[in-house]
Amino acid sequence: IKIWVVIGILIVAVAVIAGLFEFERSELGKPTVTGITQDLGEFTATKSEILTSVVMKNPNPVPIPLESIEADVFMNGIKIGEISSVGKTEIEASQESILRLSTKIDNHKIQDWWVSHIKNGERTNVRVRGNLIFDLGLTKHEYPIEFESSLKTDILSDSFLASEGIEGRSAASALLTVMDADSRFGAVTAEETEIITTVILSNEGDIPILLAGYDYEIVMNGMKLGEGKVATNDMLAPDSAVTISLITPLQNDKISDWWVSHMKNGERTELKLKIQPVVEVKGKRYEYTLIEEETEFTTSILSGLSEDLCLFS
Repeated sequence: IKIWVVIGILIVAVAVIAGLFEFERSELGKPTVTGITQDLGEFTATKSEILTSVVMKNPNPVPIPLESIEADVFMNGIKIGEISSVGKTEIEASQESILRLSTKIDNHKIQDWWVSHIKNGERTNVRVRGNLIFDLGLTKHEYPIEFESSLKTDILSDSFLASEGIEGRSAASALLTVMDADSRFGAVTAEETEIITTVILSNEGDIPILLAGYDYEIVMNGMKLGEGKVATNDMLAPDSAVTISLITPLQNDKISDWWVSHMKNGERTELKLKIQPVVEVKGKRYEYTLIEEETEFTTSILSGLSEDLCLFS
């Protein structure tokens, strides 16, 4: 999820200053970004902080009197955080200067964004809006800046079931074979996000088998984001195959906790999905593990930022 790359655009917005100078003195050169580093700042249950250091080279014999940078970050119209400069921001004449920015994210807003993102087909419009504030001596001047970008994710495609690893898996005691499996997002409310796993099951025996229900568990970075029991009544006739949809709700109120763990873990998440059906054969019930998948997915919020900066430097 490269949702923070747009923040990088804000960093190079100081290049706008060169435009202000060029308007009056065309011989002045444009400041450029020569380096950038990112790190994680303070993380709590309510706030996540990303620290950015940007090296700006000013080729001009006069300093650029940038006093501060202030901006808000919106995702799908939801304000999720603020960006502010830290310490000295003036860009020195004829040398390199370091600008330091702090991006603070309201973790509680991550849940609201998640709901909007999934409802919108895993698409998000990201907007950064704020001001560059200059100290002109007798007065201060605010120069408005606004940038927009879009992001698209395909979370389940990258993170959940791959048919190559599921096909042919059998439960010998029940003579059931998984022929195929696929996951997608279903209904989304403020409280839950449905993950629907469609499974093609084959009954290779000569007796009918009843799928009476299933237990499920979704774990991300060691935290349970969903678990429960679901009752069903699907009959699998002998020597036949049937397509069954297994719904495993993810609890949205735990998304903010996952977000903190994901960032603290170097933008890496270990995800586990476990589904244990209860089948009935000749009046006796059996429980076994049908699906138990482990996978890992990563995001490139920090490294992706540097790549996008090259487009604007």
